[in-house]
Amino acid sequence: MSEPIPKQESENVELVSEGGGGSLDVASILGIIFGPTCVLVGQWLEGGDVRSIFQWSAGLIVIGATIAACMVSFSPFCLKAAIFDLKKVITDNLPHPFDLIDRLATYAHVNKKEGGVALQQFTRHETYPTLITGVKLIANNAEREKIESLFDRLLHERHQRNAAGAEVFQAAGGYLPTFGILGAVLGLIHTMHSLADPSHVGEGVATAFVATVYGVGLANLVAIPLARKIRTRAKAERLLDAIVVAGILAMKDGMSATALRNYLKEGATTHPTSGRESGRPREQQEPDDRVNAA
Repeated sequence: MSEPIPKQESENVELVSEGGGGSLDVASILGIIFGPTCVLVGQWLEGGDVRSIFQWSAGLIVIGATIAACMVSFSPFCLKAAIFDLKKVITDNLPHPFDLIDRLATYAHVNKKEGGVALQQFTRHETYPTLITGVKLIANNAEREKIESLFDRLLHERHQRNAAGAEVFQAAGGYLPTFGILGAVLGLIHTMHSLADPSHVGEGVATAFVATVYGVGLANLVAIPLARKIRTRAKAERLLDAIVVAGILAMKDGMSATALRNYLKEGATTHPTSGRESGRPREQQEPDDRVNAA
């Protein structure tokens, strides 16, 4: 017979849930500040005027045209996802996989001992959305097939939204240098009209290339890193979702808390990114046999 989870462990898990409001991603914030600062300091060390880099016309051409190109390329759904995903870049509110497993084990213990109705009190403190949904389904005594179907749909929509935001920023990273060149060409055209005054030609050419600096800089310091960070967050969410789905289904099948914890930890450390579209790792696709063995 499986050993029950001590009461103190259950209390600790609840405290972790309440504190899941998220923390700032210091690396991302420092990176966003440090990159442009290095460019400005480098300009100053070379003896250039830092103020010469700030050109409203160049910024309008490069940034404005890139936003317009993204609006043409993507649907409103993808654009909204990209804006929403900006929060993921500067905050890290995802729980650790093993913390999530401990919470699932606690819920399995309560479900086994007191029934699904007793799980309703935990939904007020739980912070991870997928786990909240799963606990509510267990508390409402939903059928296993309904749980699987609902998770398949919800996770498909969530993963699609996560991928959409990264695609927008990745595309912007390609548009920005191109529009930077466009801005430089427009600046050179304007300079050519002033050839009658050679004293202003050099200044005009230098100003024209500011658009290129904006395009290349924003692409490699902002857009492409944002896309990669969003994909990293999405990959972590897929792992957590896989753990939650496998745990909820095993809980529905009556797996004990101790067996469920060992079962999920094995999956979390062996195949962190594998699984079906529903999000369950390969070793967790057939929990019935594992439950019977337990």
